[in-house]
Amino acid sequence: MTTHSPTESRPASPRSERGLGYALAGGLGITLFAMLIGGTLFAWLLFVARGPAMAEMLPADTQLYVALQPNVGSVVDRIELRQALRDQLGVLEPEALFPDLERLAVVPLSSTTLGTWLGSELGVAVRGADAASLMGEDPAAALLRESELFFFFSSKNDPQAASFLEQHRTAREQRGERFTAYERGSTTIYAQTTESASPIAAFGLIEHYVVFSNSPSALLDLAEGVAKERTLASQPLFTELRSGGSGLAYSDGSAAAETARAALRELLMALGRVPVSG
Repeated sequence: MTTHSPTESRPASPRSERGLGYALAGGLGITLFAMLIGGTLFAWLLFVARGPAMAEMLPADTQLYVALQPNVGSVVDRIELRQALRDQLGVLEPEALFPDLERLAVVPLSSTTLGTWLGSELGVAVRGADAASLMGEDPAAALLRESELFFFFSSKNDPQAASFLEQHRTAREQRGERFTAYERGSTTIYAQTTESASPIAAFGLIEHYVVFSNSPSALLDLAEGVAKERTLASQPLFTELRSGGSGLAYSDGSAAAETARAALRELLMALGRVPVSG
């Protein structure tokens, strides 16, 4: 008869092996469930909680719209931005625009002033352009005077975006500009008091977007949601669009839209000549 010492090891029982397997399976199940809930919550925060998209804010009669769509990283895709400027607006050297943009911003554009709030969505829209008036000697100036322009920069951190706008306004005031503040609900729109044409004549934080415009009245309408159900996003031609590697581009097909595209290119390439003080 064989005897076992009290200290002699014995094979683990099948029940112990099953218990360990159940524990591992249960842990894996909980992890997968948490990932599913976390991913769903992240998607909800990215696509729902952020508020309406740019095209859902713009009026239905918007003639031209070029934008970068949101991405999961919520960081501007620089390659796509360069391609959009080249392919959709005809800007052959996009890098040349950035020094002029920083000059217009007045405050340095760095990871501390932009990186804390700037999201992945960018957009520009034109409304009210007249083809005949844009065919003169200075289409960029005509576009600024007679059309409505909107420049969108998405915010992933509204307090930081508001802080950036405060720095921007303060820096411009120190250069001699003056602004009038208009309250629209919880939104404040600042408009320069001079009538000089400028792509940054008015600005504000609207529905999680920093928006600049040449037209204070147009920006106030945007903040008030005047478009409501008659928005660009509701137009059949717009709903058929698909974003590609060079962003999303919409034109209403009119001659005004194409002349506005050319005038917008001229305006972007001439930003270095836009006055920064009133």
